[in-house]
Amino acid sequence: MSWQPLHWFGMWCMAISGFSILKGQENRYIFWDWNSGSIFIFSVIILVTVWTILSVRHPATPKQINNLRSLLYFIVMGSIALLLGSIGPKFSMESIKNYVPYLLFYIAVWLVFSIEFMEQDDKSKSIAGSISRIRNLVGSTALTIVGTVIGFHFDDPVASTVSTVYLPFLIVALIMPAHIRHLQRARIYGVFIPAVFLAVRFPWFLIPLWALFFLLRLYHYFRFNIVYPTFGVDYD
Repeated sequence: MSWQPLHWFGMWCMAISGFSILKGQENRYIFWDWNSGSIFIFSVIILVTVWTILSVRHPATPKQINNLRSLLYFIVMGSIALLLGSIGPKFSMESIKNYVPYLLFYIAVWLVFSIEFMEQDDKSKSIAGSISRIRNLVGSTALTIVGTVIGFHFDDPVASTVSTVYLPFLIVALIMPAHIRHLQRARIYGVFIPAVFLAVRFPWFLIPLWALFFLLRLYHYFRFNIVYPTFGVDYD
């Protein structure tokens, strides 16, 4: 667990997003293509995993966005993952502009994860600060809206749909009375939504996603007698 395997989901999604950009340029209507996988993209997933393990274990690595330095770090991390996934015969500098909506979504989700929680007791948590909550949610909502518009403009069905589907979770968390369950949903579905829409194009991506998800659930259940990761939220 010191390798922070939960971080792998997000970095895998960014790498496969780059792959989706590449394949989308070849065929805009690519859908449920089992044959799209290759040794190269599988190697990229392994490389991104190892890179994530090494980076999160380093004490100087930012764990949330709380200043300009940490923001630049996550932008660079996301850009490199996208670049690795999109390298191929059809790659061109023109395709780099398609990174924008994915990067905006990536930063938007990280802003939500950067809202701190406090442990109230063994089973419940609360939001650490109202100012940071509002600031991060406003920034996350703005980035997601811009990403939606840019995704439609670039005719990217994955980027535009992912941002559009995720937006209501941010709006609810922003306008409803402050409660941790809204932020928990925004965290959970910020990772789940892009994973699902990427798997619609590349169904083989479900295999590592499911494998990691259920291995983590088994580990937490037999080690700590809890069900985690989970789609459940704290109602206390």
